[in-house]
Amino acid sequence: MIQQKAWYRAVMKFSDITNAIINFFCVVLLTAQTIAILIMVFGRYIFNKVPQWSEQFALFCMVWFAMFSIALAVRDDSHVKMEVIDNFVSKKALMYFKLFGCICTAAFGLVLVVYGVPLVKLTWGTKLSAFRIPTGLQYCSALAGGLFMITNAVIFCIEMFARYYDGEVGKEAERHE
Repeated sequence: MIQQKAWYRAVMKFSDITNAIINFFCVVLLTAQTIAILIMVFGRYIFNKVPQWSEQFALFCMVWFAMFSIALAVRDDSHVKMEVIDNFVSKKALMYFKLFGCICTAAFGLVLVVYGVPLVKLTWGTKLSAFRIPTGLQYCSALAGGLFMITNAVIFCIEMFARYYDGEVGKEAERHE
């Protein structure tokens, strides 16, 4: 059984740890974004003055949160998708559909990384006007999100194949028929 092998358990443990860290960053980023938006709203309607940094900071948090949350959804197959086909095909065929989806996701992650590196290099010398950090730091989210998407897509595929080869997919298909 593949799921009992030491390398498989190590890969899954690595995945669990990295995804817990990413999830923590998502919580921090979403909280920071919410606080920045509240500061904008209170500033605008109560004090008639909005801090210059608040809008860019909220956008910065939203971009990083979006990239990390996409990568998290890849790992546990919880991203938004049409599941109508799931009821009409066999479990084995569904596994191939999911494998194709993982390949497309990993390819998209690779595009983010490949085109993100020159973008970060190009924009690192400029600063966000109000927030005063390098603009390239905002675009680093594409690199980080792409790397985590690739990693989670590969790990999800490994987990799918392990379940298939250990007979769990076949047993599930027999139970449903």
